[in-house]
Amino acid sequence: MQTLTKPVKSLLLVASVGLATPAMAALNPGSVMTKDGAQITPTLTTGISSNDNFFSTPTDEESRLIWTIAPNVDALIEDGVNYYNFNVATSTSLHNKDSADNSTQVNLSAATHNEFTSKHRLDFNATADWLFEPRGSGLTEGLGDAVNELVEYQQQSLNGRYEFGAESSKAQVALMGGVFNKKYQNFRAISQFRDYDRTSLGVVGYYNTQAATRTFLELKQEDYRYDVVDSDGISRDSDDVRVLFGMEWDATAVTSGSVKLGYQKKDFTAEQRENFSGLSWEAGVTWQPLSYSFVDFTTSRAAKDPLVEGDYIRESVYRATWTHDWNDQLSTSAGLSYTDEKYVGEIGRKDKTSNANFAVSYTTNSFGMVSTYVDFIDKDSTQDALKFDRLVVGINFTFALKAN
Repeated sequence: MQTLTKPVKSLLLVASVGLATPAMAALNPGSVMTKDGAQITPTLTTGISSNDNFFSTPTDEESRLIWTIAPNVDALIEDGVNYYNFNVATSTSLHNKDSADNSTQVNLSAATHNEFTSKHRLDFNATADWLFEPRGSGLTEGLGDAVNELVEYQQQSLNGRYEFGAESSKAQVALMGGVFNKKYQNFRAISQFRDYDRTSLGVVGYYNTQAATRTFLELKQEDYRYDVVDSDGISRDSDDVRVLFGMEWDATAVTSGSVKLGYQKKDFTAEQRENFSGLSWEAGVTWQPLSYSFVDFTTSRAAKDPLVEGDYIRESVYRATWTHDWNDQLSTSAGLSYTDEKYVGEIGRKDKTSNANFAVSYTTNSFGMVSTYVDFIDKDSTQDALKFDRLVVGINFTFALKAN
């Protein structure tokens, strides 16, 4: 299926701005064309937010004011249906109470799309990120302000996809492969047990119904290999296999999307850990009854590796987001999500997290866009120390070149 090149720029912008806001409308920024044919799109987002429970604690909440500065530079070269893209983004957070929480995250990404003939298509994408875990999450989950330093980690990924078969033909086949690496940079006495590599291989067979719809059968295997055996002497290495049957369709009437349902089997190399086998699904559907209004529905269920405790997490996610353009300049976005997590492996922990957010974005003719947002999270858990609710309110200013 041919990759669309035009949305790349706006999607990358939304991803970078998303570091500071939970939801917002897309902005169409202006670009500079170099003599070599590269389309350079710079943007700068600055903002301030108020977080009423910065450490995600059940009691004795501490509030913070956070200033954010997030520059982004995107470079795109198009050659017919082929394209080459590179993106650099950083996000710096400054806090009003403790400079130890000040941080700068860096995100690098690159992507290529080549169509050698009508039957041969090849895609590559690579990322490199230097990140920090939010307070009270990840390795510091449930610890409040007991740790006086941010947890820092790096991750890299490289993925490729080759698809054979003309888009107009009845059948196509795609081969996929990728590698991912995550490594923590501090708190090594604990974090060394969570450094891991993941390799993935997959194949997808498509059947084209000739009505903007393809059914498919997907087979995928992911191998997780941890650098250091867990502190209890039991390895976390596992092999994860999924067989999914699905359907994807372009805009037909008022909907578009992809749905796949099937079977997942996760086997650990250590006999002491509990394996998983059962139902798994992924779905994303867009309902657009009007050209200026649409609703996105996403849901997934799978067994995933835990970060702190347990053998695996049986996670179910449900999310709906409504975006409405009131006119050419004003848009709103409202979202609801619910996540159910069951921790397996002699722990009996269950978490349920509800999230609601609302954003208003106004695009100006002079500099870019201003956005205000509200984000509320309520987490319930069988472990009292992990229960919390949090309200974040903020405003962002996105500066961009004027579009032609």
